[in-house]
Amino acid sequence: MKTMTLYRQTARVMKLAIVAFAATALLSTGVCVNNALAKKGGSPTGAYSDQSVYYPGTEELAPDEMRVIAVGSGMPMPRLKQAAACFLIELGNGDKFIFDMGNGSFERIHALGISLDYLDKVFITHPHMDHMADLATFYMTGPQNNRSVPLRVWGPGGGGMRSEWSFKTSMDHMEKTWAWMKGTLAGLIDTTAFKLEVTEYDWTKVNNIIYEDNGVVIRSLPAIHLEGTASFILEWNGLKLAFSGDTLPNKWWIEHTQGVDISIHECFFTPAMAMEKWKFSSMEAINAVTTVHSNPQYFAKVMAMTNPKHAVAYHFQNDFDTLPIIMDAVQEIYDGPVDYAQDFMVWNVTKEGTRTRMAVVNPEGYPPAPLEEKSIEAGGDRYQTPDSVLAGWPKEFDAVAEKIYTDFNKEQGTDYKFQLKK
Repeated sequence: MKTMTLYRQTARVMKLAIVAFAATALLSTGVCVNNALAKKGGSPTGAYSDQSVYYPGTEELAPDEMRVIAVGSGMPMPRLKQAAACFLIELGNGDKFIFDMGNGSFERIHALGISLDYLDKVFITHPHMDHMADLATFYMTGPQNNRSVPLRVWGPGGGGMRSEWSFKTSMDHMEKTWAWMKGTLAGLIDTTAFKLEVTEYDWTKVNNIIYEDNGVVIRSLPAIHLEGTASFILEWNGLKLAFSGDTLPNKWWIEHTQGVDISIHECFFTPAMAMEKWKFSSMEAINAVTTVHSNPQYFAKVMAMTNPKHAVAYHFQNDFDTLPIIMDAVQEIYDGPVDYAQDFMVWNVTKEGTRTRMAVVNPEGYPPAPLEEKSIEAGGDRYQTPDSVLAGWPKEFDAVAEKIYTDFNKEQGTDYKFQLKK
């Protein structure tokens, strides 16, 4: 279907008008609330008592609170607006977990301004590019971005899957691919961040505990999306989060995610949308959204059967013209609370309920400081650039470099010497 029906066009226009009216009403309400607070003695120069958006790093997480951020809500097709699958879970006990790390998510993770020393636990549902492509970049740039602790990653393996497809094999190849980068940094900077701890979980096991520490339990469920794919359930402090990678509706999810506090599940395009927006053939479209992914109708039926306290639909291009179609399809089957994820959408989850906002991030951020003092690894041999390469250094620049060092040592109280060779 290359054009939408008149009904779809009319419904879309009406829905957009409703959204615009609602937004205006909310803004007006916010002004009224602020005016009311001012009349009650609120400070005209102080911070608002209730922020309508989330500014990362400005709000303390309560000891019994969970915060979830959609770092990537979209698809493998690159776009500036949405990165591929990646969700950050922050807990009031100080733990942080990343579920999937698809292409485009790397920059968005850094935009949150969180020290990488806190972001040392990454869980991968399956090794498709849109669920783990940026893991390599995140790992390999750890030293430059001030991670001072090893990176721990969990991914699928076993279950009869070919050994060359296992997560450990994938991580081994990743390290080998970047051997030059690791080798040339040796002895120059702190390379602790290059230490990688890989844990494989058996993706075929149902409700299988794959992580348990500090009051947090993470379990895996098999997914129906080829082999070697899974979904996760995180439990902490009486709260329960469910996160699907790519999957068809399945009995394991339906059994073990009943009534969870927040249920994050993929929600693909309809077949007609796949043909129009992705330029898929009819065969590609119908197969993609009915045999290996959950379309809006599948998503809605899963939510209706599991009745979560709050549902989140992700894994589709969320635009002004696509959202109304997705919403129509979902609402025909499911009438519970549901958010349609965008990048930097934020959920604060407590036993009292879930609050949804959008984060406002800094597009010009720099790496946060490490939590531990950085040091060059003891016994590490500094990499030496070959003499044939150093022969290209113009001697006229010796004086320039020496002055830079003299000025720096005077300012910092150091005694470094300029030397191209060890």
